[in-house]
Amino acid sequence: MTHPTPEPLTTHEQTTLTQLEGTIRDGWNGFVTVGEALLTIRDQRLYRAAHRTFGDYCEQVWGWSRQRAQQLIDAAETTHALSTIGLHPENERQARELKEAAKVVQHLEPEQIVAVARYLKTATGTDKPTTSQVKAAAEVAASIDAHATVQHPDTGAEVPLHTLTGEQRAAAIAENVSTGTHERLQRQKQHIEESKLQANSSGRGGWTDWCLTYAQQHLTDTQELRIVIKRDPSGNPKAQTLVIDTHTHTTIASGEPADWLKKAVLNLAEEVRG
Repeated sequence: MTHPTPEPLTTHEQTTLTQLEGTIRDGWNGFVTVGEALLTIRDQRLYRAAHRTFGDYCEQVWGWSRQRAQQLIDAAETTHALSTIGLHPENERQARELKEAAKVVQHLEPEQIVAVARYLKTATGTDKPTTSQVKAAAEVAASIDAHATVQHPDTGAEVPLHTLTGEQRAAAIAENVSTGTHERLQRQKQHIEESKLQANSSGRGGWTDWCLTYAQQHLTDTQELRIVIKRDPSGNPKAQTLVIDTHTHTTIASGEPADWLKKAVLNLAEEVRG
């Protein structure tokens, strides 16, 4: 295999690399600054003078796998996205838990972001809402169609959202986020409670049989249990098991993504059992 010829850095780039590596050395506990530094080194290819790939750089300079470096980058990006709705993860673990919610937040319009932030502040009564609360509010906001009809905040009449003024539209979006999020969380709660009542009557063993038993005992005609497999930002396959409402396309329950199918199913089983 032919390796690319190392490319020298400019004086400015070398200075930048030195500063960023200093940030990483000094910030082992500051996951955001470390992640930001790694992101810049990766995107500007500041590793190229001495290392063939970013993965080689991470392993040879820091003793990290490329996957570990990506986790730190993801944590930094998640924290920036969540800061727009007033949330600031205290550590990398919290950032990882909120990663899926942050992906939704990143695509929200300013009015939707304000609505989500307002909902989380007033409805949860805490500056540390759960992952489910954040994700539910963000997904409701993302699903609002500009051409859908909403209740006019002044008259109560059904009108297309895009016909409202800026202030009226913001009020309508906030109302939809509050109502829609509450209803979604109630459905999730009911689904989980019903699952807990029958958690000890699975009947069969093994994680594959658990899927069939769960579907038989808990799913309605408009619900599906799905195992979704896709690649993460590092290119590694991840599996996630979800319960989906096929009419509204909303997520009723979900387990944490995992590196293999069995773990993905067990993560959902743990979630619905509480």
